[in-house]
Amino acid sequence: MKKLKYILPALVVAVMSCSKTQEGPIYKSNSDDNKEIHFIQSSVEKEFSADLTEGIIDVIIARPGNKGSYTVHLLNRGKDSGLFTMPDTVTIPDGEYSVVVPVSVDLTRIVMGGSVKTVLYIRERDAYLGDNSAYVSQYTDKIDLSASFELTWEPYYRTGADGEKIRQTATFRYNAFYTGRTSGLEVDKAAGANIFRVNDWASGVGFKFILKEDNTCVVPAQSIGYFNSNYNEYVQVSDMAVYQGDDSMYKSYPCIYDGNGTFSFYLIYYVSEGYFARGEETLTFDSDADTTPLMAIEFDGEEVTDTGFKAPRLSFYMNQYVKSYKATVVAGDITSDEAALARVRSQLADGMNPGPYPVLTKYGDYSDIWSVPGGNFTAVALAYDESGEPCNLFCTRFTFDPDGKYMPAAVDFGFYRDDSGLYSEYTSLLWHIQTVNVVSMKYLCIRTDIYDYLLKANRNMSLADFVASNGNSVSAEILAAANEDGFTTAFSNLAEGLEYTLAVVMFNEFGDAAVEVRNASTLGHVADDFDKTKTMEDFLGAFRANAIVRETGATATTSSNVNYRIDIYRQNASQVIINGMSDMRDFTPELVGYYDEELHAIVVGTQPCGKYRDYYAYLGMSDGFSTYWGGCDLAIGYIGDTLYWLSAPGSSGNVYQYQFLLFNSEQPSGNSYTRESVGSKSYSNVRMLPFAMVSSSADVPACVKALEYGGQRFDSYICE
Repeated sequence: MKKLKYILPALVVAVMSCSKTQEGPIYKSNSDDNKEIHFIQSSVEKEFSADLTEGIIDVIIARPGNKGSYTVHLLNRGKDSGLFTMPDTVTIPDGEYSVVVPVSVDLTRIVMGGSVKTVLYIRERDAYLGDNSAYVSQYTDKIDLSASFELTWEPYYRTGADGEKIRQTATFRYNAFYTGRTSGLEVDKAAGANIFRVNDWASGVGFKFILKEDNTCVVPAQSIGYFNSNYNEYVQVSDMAVYQGDDSMYKSYPCIYDGNGTFSFYLIYYVSEGYFARGEETLTFDSDADTTPLMAIEFDGEEVTDTGFKAPRLSFYMNQYVKSYKATVVAGDITSDEAALARVRSQLADGMNPGPYPVLTKYGDYSDIWSVPGGNFTAVALAYDESGEPCNLFCTRFTFDPDGKYMPAAVDFGFYRDDSGLYSEYTSLLWHIQTVNVVSMKYLCIRTDIYDYLLKANRNMSLADFVASNGNSVSAEILAAANEDGFTTAFSNLAEGLEYTLAVVMFNEFGDAAVEVRNASTLGHVADDFDKTKTMEDFLGAFRANAIVRETGATATTSSNVNYRIDIYRQNASQVIINGMSDMRDFTPELVGYYDEELHAIVVGTQPCGKYRDYYAYLGMSDGFSTYWGGCDLAIGYIGDTLYWLSAPGSSGNVYQYQFLLFNSEQPSGNSYTRESVGSKSYSNVRMLPFAMVSSSADVPACVKALEYGGQRFDSYICE
């Protein structure tokens, strides 16, 4: 039964079927655009034999008349435009109503089961040619092209418990673009290939995926069957590696088969302008009913008995295939000790008591308090099946701590700005902690908006596991100090005027965890703080710039304070040339800025920076979370004797760092962005001093390391 919930109510949905050759409105001579030069289809999809390396898609351009030779200029733009080759210009000959444009497709880059796509545009037409000619439209006509390999689908069968062949069905659990689940989906398999299709997956379309020999999977790009009129294209889905075009993404976003009927896919739903949602979703092949006796044991905390003593409460739950079970408690943690677990199971099955605590025989769910001293214990239960035979042993560890001797805790915790003057309140925050019963500790210091984003993206993890997985370990010296009188340290080189979250997870000797979370904000300069007495003359000359330069390498990210020279020259009465915004010797772009008389500041915006090697460089800006190549400006103004680079009023984002982004085309776009920057560097916390005022100073390493998630790297700060 389907239980599918849509989570994008504003989405405009239209369902259309796709043929193997073409689809779209056909030109009609009596329509409103009967003088329009146009493609006769709105889209063409073509499948090719799997043994081909190149294919041809014929596209037809038509006009209502046939007088005169008529030239049409074409433009190829799309996600996979580099795989499609076509002439830039075609001509409809005199006496002809149309012309066929052959579009060549490189099939070597197509993943079996997937497709490659592009969009062709009529970008320019001839003017009037006399009677019965066409005219230039106010809009640009376009056609969507798609190429894929031809697959022959066959019903997929499994063998039932009685040896009979049964049509394989599956259950899909949605967690990104949709929420909910759909059950009873029939499964097909491509002839001669390990490619599967789940039919009627969403909006009548199938969901294709490839299973490899090592039980990893590939989800090729494919339509989900919904047409988004806001972007005038179908929403697509694929795995992250296919979306990014980088197989290394499977390390962070795996698509795997567990070998027992369940596939886990990390999927992203997108159009050419960006993505809507992403997350892990699962597909489970349906099988015969599982009659395995199963149990669950839960530690429900401590309770005070009628006689005034504290005792732990344990609850035991069984499924319908458990006839009875034996329950008891043993000292210590044996959950990972296979030999100890086997010994306890054998003792219970033989009617022996594995420890000093009673063995209870139960025939249903059971919950009660147990009389045990404080310490580390394992609750166990041996299940018996319908025939009375002993089956699996189930267990769970718990700590009973009636006197507070074992559980980890922070008895004093602070995260705050320093008002003593030792650390800058604009770029530093202090952390103080005093603990008890802690043998190991990890911490995560990161911007609050990024912390919230990561926490939501990892919502299937407990808070303790999230911090432990992403956090930094404290040293033995710090841990010893924390367990005695406490210790205080600082996080430096933070961004100004932002809120940060410090999350700390503490573990005791038994592995119990406790988490503390605090928020604090740095002070921030703003453009209103600029010295209003400064004129354009004060901004001309040579300056020593100091910035935190973050450099992302193949395996690690480094961050340090760097000095470099910036020169500002007058270009005319209001514009200036800014030279030296990069500390790299092989890249010294000249950028244009202007003097803003109201701000009393130099304003520099996103702009092209010429070529860098084989790419087009573009000055981009970031708020540390999103990257912008339009709509943002940095304002350079005096506060005291120092020039500060701050987000200019009216910017799309609260930007405070810049980098030189690299694109595959001269016009920057989401499709042409390489997700790389010149030198893999970004520049933040930029300050400048006129060279006449500069004193010698040593560079101090910034206490920052990279935290990677979703193909992005975020700054995680390390305490001093």
